[in-house]
Amino acid sequence: MENETKNYSPIVWGVAGGLLIGLLFYLLQALGMQSWQGPLYQFRYRWYFILPLILGFAVQAGLFRAIHLKTRHGGGGVLTASGGVSTTAMIGCCLHNLVFLLPILGLSGAVVFFGAYQSYIFLTSIAFVLGGVIYMGWKYQKIKRLSCHRPTGVK
Repeated sequence: MENETKNYSPIVWGVAGGLLIGLLFYLLQALGMQSWQGPLYQFRYRWYFILPLILGFAVQAGLFRAIHLKTRHGGGGVLTASGGVSTTAMIGCCLHNLVFLLPILGLSGAVVFFGAYQSYIFLTSIAFVLGGVIYMGWKYQKIKRLSCHRPTGVK
C-alpha cells in the first residue's frame, strides 16, 4: 500500500493555526503573570489587539494550506514571516510581565520600552499580519486563475 498523506482542508489548518497561536499567547502570559487567570483578564482588556493577531494568523494558515494544495509548494515564507511577527508581537507585549526574569537576562530596560509602546507594537504587528493576509490571498487568487487556464493533460 502506498503511504497516503491526509489532505486536511484549509479550514482545519486555519482553525488549528488560530488555536495554536492563541495557546502560545496564553502560555506566555501565564508564565509572565505567574497566574492561570491573568491572561484571561489581559485578553478582556486588550481583545481588540489580540483577536486580530490570532484571526490573521489563522487566515494565513488556511491560505497557506490552500496554496499548498493547489501547487504542492509555496506560501511558507510569508506565513513564517508574518506568523513570526505575530508571535514576536505577542512576546513583546507580554515581556513586561516577565519582570522577574529580565534582570537575570540583562534586559531590564526592555520592560519599560515594551510597557510604554505596547499599543504601537500591537498596531504594527496587526499591519504586518494584514499585509501577509492580503499578499497570500493575492497569491492564492493568482494560482487559482492560472490553474483554470491550464490545458488538460499538463501538470
